[in-house]
Amino acid sequence: MTFAGAIAETILRYPELKIIDSQIVYKEKFSEVSEQAFYKTLSRMEKKGEIFRIKKGVYCRPKIGRFGVVVSGETDILEHLLGKNKNNGIVIGYRMYSSHDLTTQVSKTVNVYSNVPYQENKVIKNVHAKRVELKFEPAVVRLIELLEVLEHFRSIEDLNKLKLYSFLEMSAKYYDDKLLQKVQKEIGYKKSTLASLKNVLDYFGISNSISHYLKGTSTYISINMEILK
Repeated sequence: MTFAGAIAETILRYPELKIIDSQIVYKEKFSEVSEQAFYKTLSRMEKKGEIFRIKKGVYCRPKIGRFGVVVSGETDILEHLLGKNKNNGIVIGYRMYSSHDLTTQVSKTVNVYSNVPYQENKVIKNVHAKRVELKFEPAVVRLIELLEVLEHFRSIEDLNKLKLYSFLEMSAKYYDDKLLQKVQKEIGYKKSTLASLKNVLDYFGISNSISHYLKGTSTYISINMEILK
């Protein structure tokens, strides 16, 4: 079989609407072929209607139904970036805030951290992904959600303070110093955010060594748990 035939056969095995990131396919399966030859094959497949170009380097196999051609949407893109079991990434920003009832505000843009794309930043339609080298286990997800809220709580529109208090109380129970070390190394939250995290954990009596990240003589603008009661 020719390289072009092998490339086409591999691409056509993808289920309809599943995101095909050409950079990932090339590097993981066809790096011995020239990039020019690889992308020429994809271009030919696109012209024949076998695949649909969502954006540069990102394709899908369209689904043909009664109402015409259907291509990948937000749900398919998120499944690609987060994984079917959501162990490859996490939704952040307003979509995450609203999922915890912290606000009624919604956003058309979906922001995610993901270990899937090779690029540091990847935009597919309305989904904006930032690459983060983490295994998104449940405890990691909870910690990132907590840190994201503490980093941005002052700017979250229509923030429900009662829901915020409940969210912080629930999230604090899952804290772990070793996980913070991993997350901080990859994402790098502000010291004021870490100071807020320490305030939350101290308030709920959760043991931590966050002072290791903070300068003892510095004053940080951080969350005041007393005003949330």
